[in-house]
Amino acid sequence: MRHVRLAGIAAVIGSLAVGCGGHESARPLSEEVRRVAPSTSAPTPAVADTAVEVTSREGIEGAFATLIDRRIRCGRSPHDCDVDRIAVPGTEVHRRLADLMKERVANHVVASTTGSLRYRIESVSMVGAETAVVRVCFTDDTVLVQPMPPGIGEVLPPIVVDDSLFSARTDWDLRWHDDEWRWADEHPLNWAVGEDLCAV
Repeated sequence: MRHVRLAGIAAVIGSLAVGCGGHESARPLSEEVRRVAPSTSAPTPAVADTAVEVTSREGIEGAFATLIDRRIRCGRSPHDCDVDRIAVPGTEVHRRLADLMKERVANHVVASTTGSLRYRIESVSMVGAETAVVRVCFTDDTVLVQPMPPGIGEVLPPIVVDDSLFSARTDWDLRWHDDEWRWADEHPLNWAVGEDLCAV
């Protein structure tokens, strides 16, 4: 089986990276980290063009979950992906994700509903007033496929492009941008293909 996730570790992790499709929403790895809706008390500028208020861990976890959900939708429909709603424009994370979506569209690759993305938020910290660092361990075994054209797809299954298991532990910088938290940078700590680093 061809493993497109091995094309480059930086591209892989930066796309949060991998398949990001599978089930409609990502599943936290433990009950301790619940998916929460974005806080209604999300940071707002204290004064125009100045620092934003510090948010709670719950609010940042909820924002991260929202970004993951958007990323999953991008995996399932790359043509409709709005990268600006996931990552801060001009950042390397934004560029890599935009490039990945263009490549997926060009090659007709989508994330299937087989497999899933599972993650655990291990820590959240504020760095200044407009940046939060979220340490996440995630595992993704979403199967990437090339659907068959209409008329043939009813007879033949899609072509499996990548069915590998990928896991990583990464520090994600979230920056307050355009009235929302967005991904601004990522710092891979360790990763593995074919192994679940988050199982322990």
